[in-house]
Parts: sequence; C-alpha cells; structure tokens
Amino acid sequence: MENQEMYEVSGNNTEQKAVEMVKITFARKLARQFTSKNDKEMVAVAIPNADPNDKSPWEEFVVPVTMVHSDHYGSKALWVKLPADGSTTLSRSEKPSAENGEWTRTERTVDNKTLKSMVEAYKLKPKTQNAR
Repeated sequence: MENQEMYEVSGNNTEQKAVEMVKITFARKLARQFTSKNDKEMVAVAIPNADPNDKSPWEEFVVPVTMVHSDHYGSKALWVKLPADGSTTLSRSEKPSAENGEWTRTERTVDNKTLKSMVEAYKLKPKTQNAR
C-alpha cells in the first residue's frame, strides 16, 4: 500500500478531510542526521544520480528527524511520508570553477511524487545475475 491517507482536522471545524500521502523508502546509508542552526534535529537524505555516468554531486532533501522512520524486520531501510500534493526543495553543492574557489549551492523544488520516483530509481535498475 504505497499511497496512504492521513486525516487532517482544521481549526475548530470537526470535519475531517483525507490527505493522500506518499511513502518514500531509502537506504539508511543515504541519511545523515544533523542539528540545524536553530537547534532542531534534522535528516538530510541524499538522492543518488539515476544515470551511473553522471558524476555530478548528488542532490539531497531535508526533513525533521521525527518524520523519518526505521523499516521493520531488521532491514537497513528508512522511510518518510510526505503529502502527495506537496513539494520539496532539493539542493546540490556545486564544485568551484577554476577562477572561483567557492562552492555554490543550487536549489530546486519538485513535487513529492517526482521525489519518490527519484529516490526510488534504484528499483527500476535491472538486477544482474552472478555467473557461476
């Protein structure tokens, strides 16, 4: 069950509306926990490049540590749920050019359904069989 619903109660209104959620699963080694400037615990999740020939630095997105959960059954996977109709900011550090020695950081915003396909692109790769 990939898309799940969460119920949201708005203000004094007792009406509940269903919010569709997207569950994004990723390897534990792609997550890096840190403390933000305002002392909040956060997790940066790296997004590997889909093309193995792409040697540019990986993009990453940041979420509060409370949104990241460990997969059950002793697996090395983590997951996060984000609103399906929402968007997330991705950032990437760019290498300095020859004349400028400073690293730059570029940002872009993608919708959460696209983010899911980017993070889980490894699932689309064909599995290689070991020759015996």
